[in-house]
Amino acid sequence: MNKTLAIVQEWAGFEEQNPDGSIEDFCREYLKKKQVPEVSAEDSGRDRDYACRYALSKVINRLSRLWMFFTLNEMKPMGLTSFDEFVFLLTVERSGAIRKKDLIYMHFIEISSGILVIDRLIKKGFLNERVDDHDKRSKQVMITEIGKKVLKSSHVALDQVYKELYGDMSENKILLCLEHLKPLQDNIAKKWNGLKKFEPIAEDV
Repeated sequence: MNKTLAIVQEWAGFEEQNPDGSIEDFCREYLKKKQVPEVSAEDSGRDRDYACRYALSKVINRLSRLWMFFTLNEMKPMGLTSFDEFVFLLTVERSGAIRKKDLIYMHFIEISSGILVIDRLIKKGFLNERVDDHDKRSKQVMITEIGKKVLKSSHVALDQVYKELYGDMSENKILLCLEHLKPLQDNIAKKWNGLKKFEPIAEDV
């Protein structure tokens, strides 16, 4: 088949399924499809779908564990003993004073575990706490000057980790991963928020 005609047919099929799709969207979808190996009919279906989803979950889990390992080595000299401590500090710096419950649940951590993280940060002098002006039963936390300095040093250290772990990955590939994984995260987050009866009031970092 003529190559030009083949591309036109591919575009026609894409446009039919994605009326609002751009040329850029078509190119990404076309290249992605060409990278997926063809499978026989007997290998397709429910079993293959399950295997793909299992493999995706395994990769995400392993990436998370490896990321925690390498980042923790860099953050220890700054006085941070977990990646959660860094993320909590980053969120409080960007959001301003925030209720403890909101800070904990927006990062998908159970209250008991999240309180331990916050208490450690307060004890180290990285966070302060005060009574919520709108709800005397709740407490808010805010970042201290010491916490800001620690966060700044952590960013420098983590930039090096980014380069070492993602250095061989182009920005376009990273954006492609985000394009597909961010909606997945958002959908699962809705389930978490529903179970916890939690309505996020601060934007995620």
